[in-house]
Amino acid sequence: MKSAFSVLLPCFLLSSCGEEKTVEAEKTVEAEKVVKAEKVVEAEKTIQERPKASDIDGKAQYELAKKYESGEGVPQDFAEAAKWRRKAAEQGHADAQVSLGMMYDIGLGVPKNYAEAAKWFRKAAEQGNANAKEWLNQNAKEEN
Repeated sequence: MKSAFSVLLPCFLLSSCGEEKTVEAEKTVEAEKVVKAEKVVEAEKTIQERPKASDIDGKAQYELAKKYESGEGVPQDFAEAAKWRRKAAEQGHADAQVSLGMMYDIGLGVPKNYAEAAKWFRKAAEQGNANAKEWLNQNAKEEN
């Protein structure tokens, strides 16, 4: 016949192991919450430190516009491409001015607008861009 001690000892050991596992699991959950909170704080800090679009140089804005147009690394979005091209064009980036002019010429991501297209081609041509000059010459011929 087994003594009460031999029956109770395994029960005590098993129950205390369960308590240790519960405490350990609670510590793990708390640690995960702390890590998540730290990541949120880090993300918010990054967002706050991120430069505004107006602080990014025209070349970077133009490159981002090309990514949106092609869908490389981001969802393809012609309106977003036009937005970033405009930002670059407004900073005097001649290639952005030409491509924004093209977008207005064919109505890609923006409403088709010949006058707006011509405006951007003229700005690029003033910087010596050969493609812009060619477009202006070609369209001047078509108007006559």
